[in-house]
Amino acid sequence: MADYIIKLAQTKKEKEEAYQLRYEVFLNELGQGIQPLCAQKIETDIYDRWCDHLIVVDKSNNMTVGTYRLLPGRNAYTGAGFYSEKIFDIGKIKGLGKDIAEVGRSCVHKDYREGLIISLLWKGIADYIKANNTRYLFGSVRLYTTDPGEITEIFGMIKEKYYSAQHLRVVPKKESVFEGLNPQPEAASGKETFLKLPALLKGYLRLGMKVCGEPAWDRHLESVVFFIMLDINEMTPSYRKHFFEP
Repeated sequence: MADYIIKLAQTKKEKEEAYQLRYEVFLNELGQGIQPLCAQKIETDIYDRWCDHLIVVDKSNNMTVGTYRLLPGRNAYTGAGFYSEKIFDIGKIKGLGKDIAEVGRSCVHKDYREGLIISLLWKGIADYIKANNTRYLFGSVRLYTTDPGEITEIFGMIKEKYYSAQHLRVVPKKESVFEGLNPQPEAASGKETFLKLPALLKGYLRLGMKVCGEPAWDRHLESVVFFIMLDINEMTPSYRKHFFEP
């Protein structure tokens, strides 16, 4: 860990380096959704100005190799709102108060994906949570498939094992409803279906995050997304001890 710096981006240059990493991962690698700003080779949107941008910097070459953006409630309520609001009705989540924060735009440089950087990013998020007295983290995470049958299978497993309490449910907005989903799927084989999930979503679920409703279609990302949320008080004990206890 001594080889890396974990910090919130403070300067315009540091923020642009985070946007450039997002461009490289989301556009050059994944190649779908998100309209690029080709001249600057950055990926950014109207929410970034209201966000805090967590970065991991490799001290050996001064390169930003990982990033996460965090949008605290106090900023969203006075700014452009939450990104998730474009896709879901999140009235119940907003009703939790100001000790909430949206997480998103997580990415790691392709040469640094051995797991350490994600761990460092979560250490930074834990420090952010403590510094800002945040209790609830939420956001949307995308799947790698758009096949209705596969999505229904995943949703069946989610409802069986990782579904939120009713008072935390969200629903897709009319224009974001994912067509072809069976809203009452049969429970799928947990282990086999879990292994099909993207690494980020698997990590979130292991951490203790819950899925708060049906998947939706994110037109910006051109992907199917789930809305996920974590109550810090209900975090998986082993992770809570690792990130929050001295």
